[in-house]
Amino acid sequence: MLTAQQMSTMLYKLHLIILLLAENVCTAVPWYDTSREDLLCKENGEQDTHICIPRKYNKFDLPFPNSVNMIDIGIDITDVLRINDKEYGVEFSCYFNVMWTEPRLHIPTALLKELNMTDSNSMFPVNLELINQLWVPNVYIYNLKTFKVVEVLSKHAGLWITRNKEVMYSQATHINFICPMRFDNFPLDAQKCKFQVGSYSYELSKMVFKQTDKVQGYVKKANSVVLDYAVFIKGLTSKDMILDYGPLGNFSVAGFEMALHRHVSHYLITYYLPSGLFVVVSWISFVVPPDVIPGRMALLITLFLVLVNIFNTVTSNTPKAEGLTAIEAWMLSCILFVFGALVEYSVILFQSQKGKSDSPPPPPPPKLKRQSKVVCKDNFKYEVTAENGVSSQGLLEVEQPQKLKTPLCGEESILCGKRYINADRFFLVAMPFLFLLFNAVYWISYGSHLMLAVEEAIPV
Repeated sequence: MLTAQQMSTMLYKLHLIILLLAENVCTAVPWYDTSREDLLCKENGEQDTHICIPRKYNKFDLPFPNSVNMIDIGIDITDVLRINDKEYGVEFSCYFNVMWTEPRLHIPTALLKELNMTDSNSMFPVNLELINQLWVPNVYIYNLKTFKVVEVLSKHAGLWITRNKEVMYSQATHINFICPMRFDNFPLDAQKCKFQVGSYSYELSKMVFKQTDKVQGYVKKANSVVLDYAVFIKGLTSKDMILDYGPLGNFSVAGFEMALHRHVSHYLITYYLPSGLFVVVSWISFVVPPDVIPGRMALLITLFLVLVNIFNTVTSNTPKAEGLTAIEAWMLSCILFVFGALVEYSVILFQSQKGKSDSPPPPPPPKLKRQSKVVCKDNFKYEVTAENGVSSQGLLEVEQPQKLKTPLCGEESILCGKRYINADRFFLVAMPFLFLLFNAVYWISYGSHLMLAVEEAIPV
């Protein structure tokens, strides 16, 4: 058996052997990058069998240093995933394609014959590692929040080259960008979001961005994710394709304009219709007799509190705006209509109380003078009383005491006087007229711009 000292000696020798082997392996690896060496064109007249780049190629130099470099952008949207009103963000999934011409590439004729590349616009895929050795445009996305490349085992990206030495680089991405939204007309609002792609440092004389059918292939016709908006896509105007940055120069951009039109049906059913019906129900109070104080007050106070509760719900769920939004203006108007009916009834009650205090008190009932005498009849004595000089024979004809008049809706009632009934009748006509007038002004002012925006939009 081996002793402990012998075991430690053997382990020490084994460690030395491993270190020597590792040193030999490291010295066997050349100092240069073998992947780049494989992509460099051969020298001494040897024929290349694959795409290669010249040995003097510098990926930091522009392909056309003395002329304009054309960059073709393609954004194939597959789905609009999320529209966040509170964070002013729009997220969508797309294939982000960039194409440019690289004249310094060498494509062997034998390779073109092997691939049967007769069409100048046809593409053939190449190894994705080639992109690390090529010049790529410094693409800048304005108002970008996040740019995530979809990845499973590796990044979902590809590289293609055409016969005319055009390079196309494509990535499957999720893009989230900032859209400056205004919610003054919420929920009858329409938003316009500009997605612009350009160069970070090269101005118009060095680099021009455009969009052609070469890279703009797939276009989705319908959105599979349920959103609060209807989404429409249209191209940028000529004014939006050039950005002026003063001393830095004019920069060329490409992209699209995303028009967002909110679905109004949910808000009509949830907020507009119930609140409008509550205003109509408040008009029933004008046909309730004014002397029915508990019923009329309970109706108006209940409607008022319900509308205030709906208004609080609306303000908590409404995006921030500089002033009142459209739905907040509607809810406040409905509250004011119900409050107006409540004020009208309060004025009637106040006037009735004032009329009671101003009218003289009713005269007291006359005091009856009582006279009595003793009458003997059938061996019995009777005390007979006469009132106000009425004889005993007329006692049976004494009138019954009159009942007190109650304030019902008659001609002599205090609350249901003719002027108060006329006031209720007036407001029963005036309130519906004012509410119809308010609706006409409201829907014309807030809804007209939405209809015009929908007509101008182009569906995806």
